[in-house]
Amino acid sequence: MFPLLANASLDTDQTIAATRLLLHIAHVDGAQTAEEVALIRSFYEGAGEGATWPDFASLQPVRAGEFSQTFGEPAQRDLVVAFCLMVAYADGTLSADELSAVAAVAAGIGMPPARVDELLALVKDHMLAQFARLPDAASVATVARELG
Repeated sequence: MFPLLANASLDTDQTIAATRLLLHIAHVDGAQTAEEVALIRSFYEGAGEGATWPDFASLQPVRAGEFSQTFGEPAQRDLVVAFCLMVAYADGTLSADELSAVAAVAAGIGMPPARVDELLALVKDHMLAQFARLPDAASVATVARELG
């Protein structure tokens, strides 16, 4: 599990807002991929167990400015931005446009740019850790180079 997820929780409105921000990130490079949608759906449906929430398919992407006061705790902002970064990476690469969009989301919800850089490093470490158990060290090294 990603380490930041244990320290934050979102209420229904915050989860819907976060999901809409994630959908925005998925659309930055022109089209959302199946991997991006699966990750976002997992986030949304995992948070709403037992609740009656809007259907995932009815949610529309939105820019961060609408939610400037929605995530009051630093841990909540960390969770949202970390997931934005994971969605951006879900198609295999983090483009300059996606990173710029994540930075805009972070600024829109009140996160300092330095924290985005810290979260980016944590997300990269987390992603590499998922591969560390593989027997092919050369492939893991290749992935590490591609992550930057």
